Amino acid sequence: MQKHLLSILLVLAMVICIIPHTVFAENIGSDSCQAENYGEFINGEQVITDMIEKNGLYAHPRIIMSESKFSELKTHIGDDSVTACLIDKLRNEADRTIDMPVCQYEIPDGIRLLETSKRIQRRVAALALAYNIFGDEKYARRCYAELEAAGNFKDWNPRHFLDTAEMSTAFALGYDWLYNWMNDDQRTFVRSNIIEKGLTQVMEDFEDKPRTRTYRWYQDQPGDNWKLVCSGSMSMAALAVGDEADARNIASEVLTFAYKEAYSFVRRAYSEKDGTYSEGLGYWDYATYYLGLHSSALTSTAGTDYGLADFEGLRKSADFIRYMSSNTSKSFSFGDDRESQDTGWSVLLWLGDYFKSYDISAARIKSIKNGSFLYFDLLWIDEDKIPDSAKESPADWGEVGASNASFRNTWDESGIVAALHVGENNYKYHGHYDLGSFYIESNGARFFTDLGNENYELPNRQYSYRIRAEGHNTLVINPSKELDQQEGAECLITSFGGGNEAYAVSDLTAAYEPSDAESVVRGLKMIKDKKCVIIQDEISLKAPGEIYWFAHTKGQINVADDGRSAIVTVDSERMWIGIISDAGRFTAMNAEPLPTSPVVPNQTDNSNYRKLAVHLTNTQDTTISVACIPLKQSETQPSWIPSFENISEWIPKTKEGDVNNDGKFNISDVVLLQKWLLTVPDTHLSNWKAADLCDDNRLDVFDLCLMRRKLIYG
Repeated sequence: MQKHLLSILLVLAMVICIIPHTVFAENIGSDSCQAENYGEFINGEQVITDMIEKNGLYAHPRIIMSESKFSELKTHIGDDSVTACLIDKLRNEADRTIDMPVCQYEIPDGIRLLETSKRIQRRVAALALAYNIFGDEKYARRCYAELEAAGNFKDWNPRHFLDTAEMSTAFALGYDWLYNWMNDDQRTFVRSNIIEKGLTQVMEDFEDKPRTRTYRWYQDQPGDNWKLVCSGSMSMAALAVGDEADARNIASEVLTFAYKEAYSFVRRAYSEKDGTYSEGLGYWDYATYYLGLHSSALTSTAGTDYGLADFEGLRKSADFIRYMSSNTSKSFSFGDDRESQDTGWSVLLWLGDYFKSYDISAARIKSIKNGSFLYFDLLWIDEDKIPDSAKESPADWGEVGASNASFRNTWDESGIVAALHVGENNYKYHGHYDLGSFYIESNGARFFTDLGNENYELPNRQYSYRIRAEGHNTLVINPSKELDQQEGAECLITSFGGGNEAYAVSDLTAAYEPSDAESVVRGLKMIKDKKCVIIQDEISLKAPGEIYWFAHTKGQINVADDGRSAIVTVDSERMWIGIISDAGRFTAMNAEPLPTSPVVPNQTDNSNYRKLAVHLTNTQDTTISVACIPLKQSETQPSWIPSFENISEWIPKTKEGDVNNDGKFNISDVVLLQKWLLTVPDTHLSNWKAADLCDDNRLDVFDLCLMRRKLIYG
């Protein structure tokens, strides 16, 4: 006994020497927040001092681009690189803009100048880049004409502050990139607009002065993508003019407020567990590209972003984007997101470079080769560092306590991919009532999908079809005019396993408690060697009631005569869908509200969608298990159909210590846990519960000591 105790103490001493104190108590599933400090940041005045020390007074260009970066881009003109392709596209866009009339002050919906602001930003950036790369003053003259017209607007619509933010970005880039072309009067005109219509307005938000706003984004907590868009844009504006006497004081104040707000929001918005961004993939792009602009502008002007973007949750968000996309880089959309959008976004170039993980950037290179172009590409591209394709990553993504999971049998476009979305129902921050939604794509064909966003100005929008659970690939229980999932309900992954029979399970009971649910558990399983996806629901109600199971598709649905199976056809691809549990028959329905749903006029037309449905009545306890298998060209049904199993049978018994989930406990498990405690990048525990030898729902050095002891003494 003394020998055993001594060995444990020796191991503990060894571990304490190599493991930092921060790992002694890490709660599983809790996201850390460092809002009480701001990295290396001191204040905006220090940023301006650092900027002047690095560049000198009145040195331009300095916002992300520089003379040396423009010179580097010029070397690619006419060669066979991807960069050359981007430069050609830039020239074409700038040439098209030359003969267009300047933008006018237009608020078509009575609320937003936003589309005008975005259009001006794109024009200014393209024309200013073209001038610096090609040297032709026609681009500079046309760019200034756009700035002059927008500078003469009565305001930049600060009432909807996102409009002011986007316009401030345009003026920051225009001022900086055309500084050496403009004369003193032109510089003063552009700078005074930045100060009066941009910086002064945002200080009213920061200081909470009396003002008219559609959304008080700075005061709102925890907030949404506006935090990064507005903070990033106004920081760029401050950095563009911050060394000028008439701008320095207000610029330093803006930099201080904006940095702290962005720093804190980054640590709230990107899950440190799995990188999930709760507003969905499209808003991840919008928020993250402004974070990228903010970070890049600080780095190019002051030499550092002071730790703004140095956060593990942000790094992991690259996985969130990759795994919540299909093998054709089309999004598995949830919340207020557009359906199946291309996720090979420009900001991936910045993200890959920031974290020196250049395979992240490879997805954007692929999209560029397929014809995509944005001016951001030229700000961040560095082909010498980026591989031709992303490295082969694990096929399974998810973990207990996470908000999403996805599986695929291969990364090739011919493969089958499925994903499960859970998380939190948070309508205010772009959420829908879509907990439990699933998505399936096979051989590039999207068989089951999300419908996408609904018009933000629609009266009673929260009760519209695309927002409600009935408009998603999930369950509706005891339908009524009320919300069909609980607002604020949080349902996370409760079981997860990888391998040939990979699965994710979530307890959805909290979402359906107002519908008199006693227990609702949904599981998604992929049997990879059979190209089979199973969606299974185990449901118990407090009293006999009504249950709907829905799956939306743009494909053609043909239901078998007995209702126990159906074939969905998308283009030339077909998928067999079969009920393998006892309960239920399929029907094909229009994608429209149930008769019990509230009437919401002027909803988006959904006539290009249909939905496969199972409808049960007078049911209290049931299981609905549906198998989905792609059909070969000559097949009318699969050659193999899975047998029904309870979800509890999907989950293997946990072998104590087997954190890599390979069915064995050995030294590799000990090494993996130690690396995880040391926060070594790209370290993932497939089965964290197997390491919780202290049985306290947390992993720390004491679990590692017990694991070492178990390895030595059994």
